[in-house]
Amino acid sequence: EIVVSASRIEESIMKSPVTIEKMDILSIRQAATPDFFDAVANMKGVTATSSSLNFNSINTRGFSSISNVRFVLLVDGMDVSAPVLNFPSGSITGLGELDTENIELIPGASSALYGPNAFNGLMMMKSKSPFDYQGLSMQVKQGVTTSDAGGSHPMGLYAIRYAKSFKDKIAFKINFSYLDATDWQANDYKADRNDPESQTDLSNSPIFDSMNKYGDETVIPLGLFFGIPSIGNVTRTGFKGPEMLDTKKVNTIKGDIALHYRITQKVEASYDFRFGGGNTFYLENSPYAFKDYLQQFHKIEVKGDNFFVRSYLSIGDGGKSYNVAALGGYANETWSPSGTSWGPDYVAAFKGGIPNVAAGDPATARAYADRNMPQAGTPEYKSLMKAVRANYFQQPVSGTWTDKDGIVHDVAGGASFKEDSRMWHNEFNYSFKKINWADIMVGGNFRQYGLLSHGTVLNEAPDDPNPVKDYKRLYVNQVGVYSQVAKTLAEKWKLTGSLRYDKSDNFNGYFTPRISTVYSINKNHNIRASYQTGLRIPQMQAQYIYFPSPTGTFLGTTKDNSERYGVMNGLAYTQASYNAFVMAGGKVDPNSTSGTINSNGAILSGDASLLKAANIPYLKPEHLKAFEIGYKGLLATNLFADVNYYYSSYSNFIALQTIVSKNLTYHQGNQVNAGSLWTAFANATEKVTSQGIGVGLTYNLPRDFSLNGNYNWTTFSANESPDFIAGFNTPRNRFSVGLANRKIAKYFGFNINYRYQETFLWYSTWSPLGWHVPAFGVVDAQVSYRLAPVEFKIGGVNIGGRDYRTSIGGPFVGQQYYISVTYDQFSK
Repeated sequence: EIVVSASRIEESIMKSPVTIEKMDILSIRQAATPDFFDAVANMKGVTATSSSLNFNSINTRGFSSISNVRFVLLVDGMDVSAPVLNFPSGSITGLGELDTENIELIPGASSALYGPNAFNGLMMMKSKSPFDYQGLSMQVKQGVTTSDAGGSHPMGLYAIRYAKSFKDKIAFKINFSYLDATDWQANDYKADRNDPESQTDLSNSPIFDSMNKYGDETVIPLGLFFGIPSIGNVTRTGFKGPEMLDTKKVNTIKGDIALHYRITQKVEASYDFRFGGGNTFYLENSPYAFKDYLQQFHKIEVKGDNFFVRSYLSIGDGGKSYNVAALGGYANETWSPSGTSWGPDYVAAFKGGIPNVAAGDPATARAYADRNMPQAGTPEYKSLMKAVRANYFQQPVSGTWTDKDGIVHDVAGGASFKEDSRMWHNEFNYSFKKINWADIMVGGNFRQYGLLSHGTVLNEAPDDPNPVKDYKRLYVNQVGVYSQVAKTLAEKWKLTGSLRYDKSDNFNGYFTPRISTVYSINKNHNIRASYQTGLRIPQMQAQYIYFPSPTGTFLGTTKDNSERYGVMNGLAYTQASYNAFVMAGGKVDPNSTSGTINSNGAILSGDASLLKAANIPYLKPEHLKAFEIGYKGLLATNLFADVNYYYSSYSNFIALQTIVSKNLTYHQGNQVNAGSLWTAFANATEKVTSQGIGVGLTYNLPRDFSLNGNYNWTTFSANESPDFIAGFNTPRNRFSVGLANRKIAKYFGFNINYRYQETFLWYSTWSPLGWHVPAFGVVDAQVSYRLAPVEFKIGGVNIGGRDYRTSIGGPFVGQQYYISVTYDQFSK
């Protein structure tokens, strides 16, 4: 096997200086999963998190998340992370099966060669050349999804590819694929978001906040507002998440058109237009429904056997996407405003002022206040959700909603957001082939982000008080240069050194070196060792977001964005100390202009000594140092082994920290009170380390049978506290084992795989106490019959298994069964 990603040059996978995994064209074709991208979960070192049926987040080496900003996915050299999101959307923007030649995956840091954010892992997808793979290919996969949570539904995946070369000089290819299915259901309505592991049924509590209901996140202090301590705090009744979505369908639509021209036999120019999008859902720090989402790419490239120059443009379009928590909250405030309608109704019923309604019972009071709440499936329910979705978050609201009695209500707010951002990337790489004493390579890139969400997510007009804002596109530039020198000594010992320098707006410049060595005992036994560094430039949201939510206003903490709000560098309280202060009876006057603590946060009562300052400096890039040793070789004639150990140390680890403002401040001319919650991106001062062991074995049995397996052990260490949770979100032990035969008989083949991961703790700001993801095991299998150029396949995923979840608040993942027919004119 030849790999490219490890050193950006072709080399034997046996002599790769770092751990690397690969899926070749046959492994892709033999994948048991309907979408071959999901089969990456069986690779050594990989953890996969399912946020939606078509959104599988890939992670390596810990600190997993749905929005995995520490992982980079490259498709034919293009970073396909959305400009604003800064994380890969998995298969949605990846290649289709018919056009994928191979996948290479590097667990761990690759910043020295691939730049910022190639931090915890890098995956490269290479498409098929229209010169080498010509003809027509078509594929139909038809099947069913089934789960205890959501029932059974049809599923279809359809793809076509055509490529043609003219006189081996000009070639083109066209790809198109479409996935249509019903999504897995996230319908855990009994767990409380703020205490998900409680053994007590909290659903009748006045402040119950259901995990997958939305609109019940905000606590309303009715007892304080109405001077009745016995009422205390309550939350609104939430809407069930799956019922709020305008469709339960998910789909992926993607394709590309490419034109290639061979200037010479060694130099080739190409233009590629690519797109990917559709409908999907993800929940991490807040729930989002992506509807009609689309990402486009335009790439031009000239490459030879020792160089390439490429330029590409990535364009994001949010379509009709919306925040589901905001949809629930504003829907509640539209049909019955808390302060003027729902709250007074609740209080009146609780006090016994409503005939035939028992006094003093929170459940009865809630039922009375909810008596006119629109029910799912009714015309007024659909009209209500549509009216709120029609408006945009943090923008002027228009429109009305009419209830079943004909009463007209003003819409309280909007849940949709806009995304019109771009990322322009230019890159070159050159290898000096005529230098004999060493292999020398140089390269560099310039990247520019042009961010525009029209104020719905990012802070493009923070100081503009006008009703119609003048939203300015935010431009952020990054530049990087690198060099690598490799030298082989005595044909057994290869030394490689790499050094990269990166500079981004808002941050200082940083060097990221990598040193590696491979010692070949002989051609079958290779020992490797490396010292690697990683650099993570904070994602664009960490720099420029301003997004109010029930868990606090998300705030990008670069100086350019956050200085105006006066919550950085000790000008806020830690949430833990503020909660202790409030529990002791303390209160902060949000409208005070003078006080004992500071000019805008007077203490009315309570023990001010309980309050602790949250000293959060302006944001800095995250750094990683990693040491790795490994062995790759043949232990016997038919036994291949790949073993590695790594130890990583993080500095300036970036995590979210919820704080409480000391002072009142202003956003777009509107007052933001003291005592408000802010969720800030912060660099941890705590020491964070992780380490792990990976073991991969492949044994070739007689008659072309192959037995393979891998085991991974990972752990971390951090001085965690109520104000800092690292969010490792990775099982300590997991393994995968498979048995395959690509040709049992003349035309038959099969592949069966079992993977297992033990229970582990998952944290996110959506549920800050965390939740233990239950252990699960999954069996995937397929049987194929191939009579070129046609292949038939029958397969299943999670065969006979039970529903499982991979993250807190995530969907219940069930089973998939399908029949596939592939016609490949190129197939032999």
